[in-house]
Amino acid sequence: MKSGAMTAVQTRRYRWCVLLRVVLAGAGGYAITALACAAMAHGLVALGVMDRAQAVLLATLLSFVFYTALALWVFHVRSVWRVAVVQAASAALLGAVWLALKGWT
Repeated sequence: MKSGAMTAVQTRRYRWCVLLRVVLAGAGGYAITALACAAMAHGLVALGVMDRAQAVLLATLLSFVFYTALALWVFHVRSVWRVAVVQAASAALLGAVWLALKGWT
């Protein structure tokens, strides 16, 4: 056996980590992006910066950039658990902001 070869347990663990990253980038990224888009649109309307249609359009356009950056970040970070914790905290924070702003607009 070569010194650089992975054992069966290491290979299985690596594959599960890759699968978890794909799920976190796909489903988690979508959820966080949707919450960020909604919070941004409500925030722009609440601040009086622009009307609803323009706020939704701007938030939606920026969400494409945000989702791409988030998906790249998921595969860049070394620890899968750090990604999961940051995504859970971000989702909780954005959800609270969205619910708080939802009542104002």
